[in-house]
Amino acid sequence: MAARKTTRTKPVPPKCAACAGEGWVTETHTVGRGKKTRPAGEVEVLCPTCLGSGTAAA
Repeated sequence: MAARKTTRTKPVPPKCAACAGEGWVTETHTVGRGKKTRPAGEVEVLCPTCLGSGTAAA
């Protein structure tokens, strides 16, 4: 089989509606066995701009 090169593109995270769509919503992940990042049991979704509070903090 010929090795096929694939380019991985990260999915664009949804915009945060709490701070008028300024920041991006990110999920916190836990590292499983030190190799791959897996979603935690409870995935905490928060925006780095407003940190889930809804108000943009500098």
